[in-house]
Amino acid sequence: MTLVNRRLALSGLFSAIALISQTIPLSGTAAERVTSPSVQEIQQSLVFVPGRMAHYHIPGLSVACIHNGSVEWTQAFGVARIGGEPVTPQTLFQASSISMPVTAVAVLRLVEQGKLNLAIDVSQYLRSWKLPTSRFTEQKKVTLRELLSHTAGATVHGFEGYAAGKQVPTLVQVLNGESPANSAPVTIDFTPGSQFRYAGGNYAIIEQILIDVTGEPFPELMQEIVLQPLHMVHSTFQQPIPEKLQPLVATPYDKDGNAIEGGPHTYPEMAVAGLWTTPSDLALFASAIQDALAGKPGAIVSPSTAHEMLQPVLGFYALGFAIAGNGPNRYFSHPGVNSGFVAFLFAYEKGDGVVLMTNGQNSKALGLEIIHALAKQYGWTEFPTESRFSNPWLIGLICACVVLITYLLFRVIGHRKRFL
Repeated sequence: MTLVNRRLALSGLFSAIALISQTIPLSGTAAERVTSPSVQEIQQSLVFVPGRMAHYHIPGLSVACIHNGSVEWTQAFGVARIGGEPVTPQTLFQASSISMPVTAVAVLRLVEQGKLNLAIDVSQYLRSWKLPTSRFTEQKKVTLRELLSHTAGATVHGFEGYAAGKQVPTLVQVLNGESPANSAPVTIDFTPGSQFRYAGGNYAIIEQILIDVTGEPFPELMQEIVLQPLHMVHSTFQQPIPEKLQPLVATPYDKDGNAIEGGPHTYPEMAVAGLWTTPSDLALFASAIQDALAGKPGAIVSPSTAHEMLQPVLGFYALGFAIAGNGPNRYFSHPGVNSGFVAFLFAYEKGDGVVLMTNGQNSKALGLEIIHALAKQYGWTEFPTESRFSNPWLIGLICACVVLITYLLFRVIGHRKRFL
């Protein structure tokens, strides 16, 4: 294996590890709790949050909790901008990568309408841009199922966006890696369907497919096919965010509590990282998936489509969500990290869930603390832990050290055997 291939393999491994969910097994199941705590008791269990926010340099935090299939309560902490107004349930945050499962629902709705097919070559849908051919695409054509599940071989792990005042490229320029894009071209560099590798490039391609197939701008399409039907009235994919919504926008801050230079970044890769929303709206989205699984009338997709969406393709990742847990504790989730924003959504297939959104980069550990506190209150028995929130580069460094140490040990052992 060449050095380049080894680096690619390690990069894929690190990305996968960063998304793998561990769970904490406790006795019983979430459904076995005899009495449910009151909202007041639950919120009282979060009295530690403001102190921990100060510790982690997090200006603002917003939480929405799903209980028994509906949004039971919301709570906001801190400020939308330092020295400014407090966070409210209507404060807007960037959902970053949680934009992907929302986009996945749009794809699946169009599949149900017969406008898209998960199993055929996506090249026939693309008009404004063509997927670059390679020896990998000659071996097997790319399908929507593979793009949705990060198994298509698409490159470009993530997109950093564009600060205020910077020229913003078109989506086609992003896909081609052309100036003023600040990312590499999106290509296919392994045989589609052969492995999992988390990459925003998959959903950038999906965004172009949706535009070309429907003939609609992406924000308008998402409003029509997902946001409006789910009454997500505080959500938009418009990039940059419209001026009329600016008063509701949280200012992003880095891990040390400093405002991100240039403010919220603009993302032409809207399907990857472009959703502006609130925890309440994302909780409505999660509960809509629960309703579809349960076959409730008027659900956003059919029960069969909902089950297909949550069926892992390779490993733990399905069509837009990571899947973990067992039996009645099986849950779907997705993290999101943009410059100065961190978000996390997880929900059991039946019953409960939570959405956390912050305007502080150093908020992963606090998110874990909140989830653990809520788990005690609700009797959740399996839920996301450290690896779901972990920094992929930190995990990569740890894994690289393990690989290096193992290699050196084998070298030492081999040398010793030869000496003896």
